[in-house]
Amino acid sequence: MRITLTIVFMALLAGCGGYQERTVGVEEETALVIRGESLVGLTVSIDSGFTTVIGEDDLTKFKMGILGSANSEAEDLETITLKIDSGQHRIIVSGADTTHLDKVLYFTHGQTRELRIRQ
Repeated sequence: MRITLTIVFMALLAGCGGYQERTVGVEEETALVIRGESLVGLTVSIDSGFTTVIGEDDLTKFKMGILGSANSEAEDLETITLKIDSGQHRIIVSGADTTHLDKVLYFTHGQTRELRIRQ
């Protein structure tokens, strides 16, 4: 009996020692989403280190919505998504002769902030 219990106990220990658990989660990126009627040609500046002129290839396709439902306002807007580091950033969106947006925003890790440009 003692030998049988010893063998069962050793089998249980060996089984627990061989079990490994690995978890993989979704990597949440910090992002800035800018929407507007006409974003192509506007300049986006983030702090003093990043500046880009929005082109047609930079626009993000609209992915939300329900088949058969009426268009939401967001579906008709042009959208650009920019990855950004967490922390405080000054965001400037400007055109040829005017500044459409000049804001200081704070981003936490994994947060997505949306800005609407009205022209």
